[in-house]
Amino acid sequence: MKGNGVVSENTYVLDTGSDSAAARLHLVDEVYGQATRQMLLEAGLKPGMRVLDMACGVGTVSCWMAAQVGPTGKVVAADISAGQLDAARAAWKAGSDLPAIDFVEASAYDTGFPGESFDIVHARLLLCHLDQPEKALREFHRLLKPGGVLVSHELYLSGLTTSPACSHYERSVEIGHALGDAIGVNYDFGLQLPLALREVGFQSPFVRMETPMYFDGPKKKLWEWTFIEASPRMVSTGVVTAEEIASVVAGMVATREDERVLAAQWPMVGTWAKK
Repeated sequence: MKGNGVVSENTYVLDTGSDSAAARLHLVDEVYGQATRQMLLEAGLKPGMRVLDMACGVGTVSCWMAAQVGPTGKVVAADISAGQLDAARAAWKAGSDLPAIDFVEASAYDTGFPGESFDIVHARLLLCHLDQPEKALREFHRLLKPGGVLVSHELYLSGLTTSPACSHYERSVEIGHALGDAIGVNYDFGLQLPLALREVGFQSPFVRMETPMYFDGPKKKLWEWTFIEASPRMVSTGVVTAEEIASVVAGMVATREDERVLAAQWPMVGTWAKK
C-alpha cells in the first residue's frame, strides 16, 4: 500500500534482481555515470569519508565511491531489494582490491542507521519511485553529520523528446505520467527536488541538468528499455492496453533504428546540498 515506508513492488515498477534488470542499470550508469561521479567529487567526496549509497542498485556507484574513500573510509550500500544487493555484492567481489563495502537491506524512509553518521549520502533515481519523497529527504538530513552533503540525481520525464518529433515517444511519456498518477509517484520530481531540499532543512543546493542525446548506439535504447520493463504495470493498472503498448514500442524501435532521429533521454537533475 502507499505510504508504507518502503520502496515496494507497489511503487517500484521496474524489474529487480534479474540479469536483464542488471543490464539496464549498467546502461543507466553508462548514460549518466560521468555526471554522477563529477557531482560527487564537486560535493567533496575524498579519502576517509563515510558514505551512504542509498538505493545502490547493482553497485556501480558504490564500488566507485569505495575506491575514492579508500581503506580509511567506508561505503555503506543500501537497497530495499535483496536481489539488487546480491548484484551489488557480486560487482564488489569482481572489483580489483576494492575496500570493504557494507551491504544493508534498508528502507529510504527509515534506514535504521544512527543520526549524524555519514559525510555524504548519495541517491540516484530513488525519489521518483517514492510516494513520500520528502520523508526520505528528512531521513537523509538526519543521517548526515553537520556540514555533510546530500548528492541526488532525479529524472524529469517530461523533458524526454526526439528531433524530429516522434508521436510514439510523446505517447510513451503520457503513459508514464499516467502510471505515476495511478500509483502515487512523480516522474518529474527532478524539477521539484531543489526546492524540496530547502524545505526539509538543507542549505541552498547546487543544481545541474544533464540531457544525454544520441543519434544511434545502445544508449539510445535506454528509455525504450525502461518503458518495456514498466509496461506490465502500465497494463495492470489500466492506464493503457497491451495492444497500445505493442504499438508504442514498435514506433520507438523504429525511431531508435533511424539514425536521422536525435533522441534525448530523460533529463537528469543533479543536486548537492549541505546540511
